[in-house]
Amino acid sequence: MPESAAYPAGCARTHRIADLAPGDEAVLAGRIVAGIGEESPRLVDESGEVWLACGRIPERVRIGDVAEVRGIWRPPEFQAQSHRVLAPALRAPEGGPAPGILRTRARVLSFVRRFFENAGFLEVETPLLVPSPGMEPHLDAFETHYSENGHVKRYYLPTSPEYAMKRLLSCGFERIFQICKSFRQDAPGPMHSPEFTLLEWYRAFADYTTIMADTEHLIHSLVREVTGVSSVMYRGRTIDFTPPWQRLSVREAFARYAGVCADPAGDLDGFIHQARQQGHGSVSPDDPFEVAFFKVFLDAVEKRLGAGRPMFLVDYPAEMAALARLKQNAPGIAERFELYVCGVELANAFTELNDPAEQRARLEDEAARRQHGGRPAYPIDERFLGALEAGMPPAGGIALGIDRLLMVLTDARHIRDVVAIPFCNT
Repeated sequence: MPESAAYPAGCARTHRIADLAPGDEAVLAGRIVAGIGEESPRLVDESGEVWLACGRIPERVRIGDVAEVRGIWRPPEFQAQSHRVLAPALRAPEGGPAPGILRTRARVLSFVRRFFENAGFLEVETPLLVPSPGMEPHLDAFETHYSENGHVKRYYLPTSPEYAMKRLLSCGFERIFQICKSFRQDAPGPMHSPEFTLLEWYRAFADYTTIMADTEHLIHSLVREVTGVSSVMYRGRTIDFTPPWQRLSVREAFARYAGVCADPAGDLDGFIHQARQQGHGSVSPDDPFEVAFFKVFLDAVEKRLGAGRPMFLVDYPAEMAALARLKQNAPGIAERFELYVCGVELANAFTELNDPAEQRARLEDEAARRQHGGRPAYPIDERFLGALEAGMPPAGGIALGIDRLLMVLTDARHIRDVVAIPFCNT
């Protein structure tokens, strides 16, 4: 079938709009646009826009067409002499992200890579089809199937590249990082997309305090790179990223912000009793540990973390850290932290558990909890456990949400505002 003459091949463009100088004779190319009440159309390309001299564009050129326009730049208008439609607009174009945000996103990703390369880290890539996506009881993965010689195998999109990256630690790679897509079966919302971008990095022979220092240095440097100063405006508040950042234990946070001092793991009855006394009416006397914990946490604690300055929420109950090492002098506490800015969780990190027997027991416990909660059953990742059995060095690691970090840097209200093409569930 011959191609339509309405879609000519090639383009004679000589200038981008941003490169025009007064008096230039030029061929421009872009989209014809006009706002409500505007008498003259504008031509827009990625670099900028110009007003087209009134009456110079024939009526058959419609608003929305992608066109080539030949003429002379005489500010404040481009004096159009001839035109050619390159692609007619048969429908209204899809709205895209703000160009400035996408440029900031590209700048952030470039800076992150330079930062880790300069620190001696190796960038790695791990599979997006995995036999086990992770066992966390509150996370569900996307499932797919692979057929080979009539045999169908079940695979998943990873909720995190953590298992695979720890296998690389076991292979002798001591400093590794990755920027990748991860996937979680949660409803889309202002702070979550089922497909999102994670930055993960791991250091052998380190712990979570080293990862905290990495995080402070990375994000503070990134803020200065993007803004030229050490602070940003987010949700109407100035956030100062100058290190050192605040550190607050989970127990201290519950006492300070919720008025609950009892240990939610070691003294659940006391925790529930105090929570109800403090007015947390959603907490029920028969709530299990994690349900009671998160009811109080979401109601009174999380939204107050990182106000004005970033905050590391540290030392979680051991029951909430299936992949983290426990403190030697406090076995009921896990060496885990989460990073918060203005009530938004940006990162989750551990001193990594490297005892294979303990790790297997925890994964089996999580599998049982998934089954009890009616969640889909996932196989335990035996290659991950095999890497621990071969010997994985002591290490610290972190998962940091790039999309949420960009929301903070650009004061975006919704995660869809900081990605090129948002997740679509229609």
